[in-house]
Amino acid sequence: MTMSPTRPLRPTLILGLLAVISLSACSVTTRATEDGADQRGAGAAPDTGGGAVGDPGSGGGTGDTKPGDTDPGDTKPGDTKPGDTKPGAAGPDEPITGAPAPAHPPSGDGALHVEPVPGVVDSLPHAIDRVSVAADGRTATVYWWGGVDSCYGLDEVRVERDADGMPVITVLEGTLPGLGDVACIEIALSKATTITLDEPLYLDGSQG
Repeated sequence: MTMSPTRPLRPTLILGLLAVISLSACSVTTRATEDGADQRGAGAAPDTGGGAVGDPGSGGGTGDTKPGDTDPGDTKPGDTKPGDTKPGAAGPDEPITGAPAPAHPPSGDGALHVEPVPGVVDSLPHAIDRVSVAADGRTATVYWWGGVDSCYGLDEVRVERDADGMPVITVLEGTLPGLGDVACIEIALSKATTITLDEPLYLDGSQG
């Protein structure tokens, strides 16, 4: 048998083989990419719908709040929740206190009613403001402007009669005994005291 000499490969055949190899490589790469995508999709969590409030498929409920909205449980500065106590207010178990009552509350006439104080020194006569006489004609309330009761006290009320038989009333007020070097406030205070006259200031003509 006679062997024919080997012929060289043609360029067209070589190009065809290269094209087949390239297509095979692209097919393998595409398949690997699709398999990886399938594996990632199988492990992903189901979609819960992350749309805005009110959108179909939205995972947000009516309890979500938008920026600027106020939660029902929130309070603004200065608001008071039920059960809160403001500073200075008495709570249910705290005693409510007030200013103490004055030791000598004034009567309805606005004057401080006083009695003579034994041992008053340096007493001086004070001008009488007015005199109120009761229905019996003998009980009289004498009003005058005196010093503060922490420093000055009533010494006595003198009742004398002039030449015509008219009563002359003199109020004597001075410094309280044992006061020492205490500084006294120099203000006028309305004072009053009640006295009983030996004789009535007037007679009831209806009983004549």
